[in-house]
Amino acid sequence: MLKIPYGISSFAELRNENYFYADKTQYIELLESYGEKYIFFLRPRRFGKTLFLSTLENYYDLNKKEEFAELFSDLYIEKNKTKLANSYHILRFDFSSVATTSEEELLYTFLVKVQKAIEVFINKYDLDLQCPESHDPASMLNLFMARVQSKIDQEIYVLIDEYDQFANEMLGEDNSKFKKAVSQTGFVRRFYQALKEATADGVVDRIFATGVSPITLDSMTSGFNIAAKLTREPELNEMMGFTAGELKPLLNSLDISKAEGYNLMDKLKEYYNGYLFHQDAESKVFNSDMVLYFFKYYLRQHKEPEDLIDSNISSDYRKLEQLFALNEEEKTNEILESILNEELQDVVFTREFSLDNRFNADDFKSLLFYLGFLTIKEKTPVNIKLGLPNYAIKEIYFEFFSKIIEDYSGQEIFSSETRKTVAELALNGNIEPLVEEIEVILNSLSNRDLILFDEKYIKLLFISYLMLSKFYNVKSEYEVESGYIDLVLFKKEIEAVNYEALIELKYIKKSDYQKQKSKLLSEKIKEAKNQLFGYGEAEEFKQKDNLKKWIIIFAGADVAHLEEI
Repeated sequence: MLKIPYGISSFAELRNENYFYADKTQYIELLESYGEKYIFFLRPRRFGKTLFLSTLENYYDLNKKEEFAELFSDLYIEKNKTKLANSYHILRFDFSSVATTSEEELLYTFLVKVQKAIEVFINKYDLDLQCPESHDPASMLNLFMARVQSKIDQEIYVLIDEYDQFANEMLGEDNSKFKKAVSQTGFVRRFYQALKEATADGVVDRIFATGVSPITLDSMTSGFNIAAKLTREPELNEMMGFTAGELKPLLNSLDISKAEGYNLMDKLKEYYNGYLFHQDAESKVFNSDMVLYFFKYYLRQHKEPEDLIDSNISSDYRKLEQLFALNEEEKTNEILESILNEELQDVVFTREFSLDNRFNADDFKSLLFYLGFLTIKEKTPVNIKLGLPNYAIKEIYFEFFSKIIEDYSGQEIFSSETRKTVAELALNGNIEPLVEEIEVILNSLSNRDLILFDEKYIKLLFISYLMLSKFYNVKSEYEVESGYIDLVLFKKEIEAVNYEALIELKYIKKSDYQKQKSKLLSEKIKEAKNQLFGYGEAEEFKQKDNLKKWIIIFAGADVAHLEEI
């Protein structure tokens, strides 16, 4: 059985212990060909950044020269070895768990990270040195660089993992701490100034840094103006994450038929694929950690996981509330509703972020792109259009939306009781408890100025309930031969689910309903019936025995008509 390296980010461990590894070593040669020595490369959380840094470390470390053949056998770079292989001392900083609870804690844990990296370097290369004592990261680095230069014959390659993790933790919560850290006298800016000085002094020859967003780098301005930002280079689109082709060995390791393999690949594409980091890139990529989590579960349980994202990953992604706090509530609510309705977002990517200015719509959408909550869908002569990358991220948005509704309404959406209403539908084909639950929520919201009742909004509430229940794969505006179905409920691989469903939602304004109740209701019923009869004739639904079809018509916040056809 193929070993799945979920949670493993050590290149040497993967290679020595025969774990699955998607060969990314061709990018070593490509990066060198660019001629850029100080590279910053950004990708969303859990996208294989740490593993790629580990690959660079094992390739360039002069201490790994004797292990080159073993580590890189059968990989692209084995036959395309560059002159710089195994020619550097590696100084690696990992800022992935810097604490942000207070300014003091932020400085202290950042300092500890710097100290640890220096001590590992000294021990690795058996140098007659001590880590300098200092309460300031920049001073510690300056002193170390001054002392180490005479102790080594070859230059240093600096690797930085998650350069901005602390900043992303603080975004939307306490921007003042962040601004202070990267200000002219801030310790983070001065640390990178010290690193810049080390390049000028000839101690450091190369830098490769990873992170998630450009905000920290942009905020340092002249403090580190030597960085080459290669995040959106089209040739590097697939440098991290997986392509569909790279997943074939994983699919082939499963004891399933070819048809089942095709079906599973379709599901994986829907759940985790869709990322495009440049409009001219050729292939969409999968989030690597999400895919590995899926395969690890599938190999053990022989079915797909109920939760599409492991809790270890979801904690990194469920920070939408912090991001939406960066902009005015009314504007962000408009963007959120638009995203939930799967409308494409026009954007001109922000060239340089500044927390000194209020975020505009382009800033906000650009940040959502960098963090993996939106991705490139289309390009036009004027701008780029962003949209949801996949179903897993869509679920996260709807979790966030449900929390907003809970705050507004005082009603709990995601609970064991609400799950029972969807279970009643899934097990017994009875939708009434769910509809009644939605009606209660709508009536608790109806007097709030921010809530604009219409068919789309009611649909979002239904999707929230249905997605969070985990029984169904929920499709909105699902295309068939005769049109677009409001809601389609496809069952997941859960044995208890007996019924799938097509739902047609209609909405009548309360004021109109009071004036022309019978006329409007009969028109809506007739329209919905014709649509559902047509949708039910689609080839993919003809063979389904337990397919329910419902018409649900709301008049304002109240259900005016519920009918199964």
